Amino acid sequence: MIDKLFLNIDFWSAVFGFTGSILLFFFGLPPKIDPEGHIHLILEQIDKKEIKKGRIYKKFGYIGLLFIALSFALQVIKLIV
Repeated sequence: MIDKLFLNIDFWSAVFGFTGSILLFFFGLPPKIDPEGHIHLILEQIDKKEIKKGRIYKKFGYIGLLFIALSFALQVIKLIV
């Protein structure tokens, strides 16, 4: 029973680590868009679509970081147990 738990921890650790890395690769640093919606060629204009994209990029970036942290936490749990 405990061996199956360790196998599951390894599996989920790898899944969360891989998924978090992929999310950070696409949505992480540096941001590809301005999260405030400013268009840098015309400084007084704000694009509502860019604001929405900025929120999505920020959310998925944080989810990626959370998944990587969860991956490390699962590996530490396995070492302690």
